[in-house]
Amino acid sequence: MIAAMAGPEAAPPVAGFVESAFNPLVHQAVERCLSAHPGDGSRTAMVLASTMGDAATLDLGSRRLVSGQVHNPLLFMQSTANAILGQLSRDFAITGPLLCLSTVADLAGELLATAELLLDDEELDRVVLVGVELSGTERTTAAYRRLRDIGPPAADLAVALVLDRNDPRPRPPVNAPSDAPSDTPATEHGTLRGLAELAARIQGTNP
Repeated sequence: MIAAMAGPEAAPPVAGFVESAFNPLVHQAVERCLSAHPGDGSRTAMVLASTMGDAATLDLGSRRLVSGQVHNPLLFMQSTANAILGQLSRDFAITGPLLCLSTVADLAGELLATAELLLDDEELDRVVLVGVELSGTERTTAAYRRLRDIGPPAADLAVALVLDRNDPRPRPPVNAPSDAPSDTPATEHGTLRGLAELAARIQGTNP
């Protein structure tokens, strides 16, 4: 198992993605994992989960629309979470399934449960899991309050994990990460708390 985090420092830009840190952070976190743990892209799947998605791009596009500005199709393209997965699949020759999830439940648990289902397919050897959230805007912070008793992370953050069926270490249990006691304030990582804690444990076990 390999884990990497990206943020809150500025991630390197990714061609075709502008204005928002969402997609560059995803790209940086996944790139760090796959550079450290290269493998067969034809036997690799990727799953991205986010509660609010690329709210920065969605809000920008909405403001431009209501102000009467010319529609920018690039903003619509990059606001869909699977756009950056397509870029990563090209960069790393990944031809396995690409999935995006949005959940108000525990992101870590949802990602791990999806990975277990995907690894039942013997044509896959590994799954790249990514959780990403941006720090809250006025709109998304209000939405978090309505959805659950946790807010956005304190800063933009992406967390990536690679689960490999050939890794001799046991895979993390689906319901483990966020239910365990922690000294990390929930507001630091927001909905990514469980995933960030799991990544930290994985990083601590790797040489």
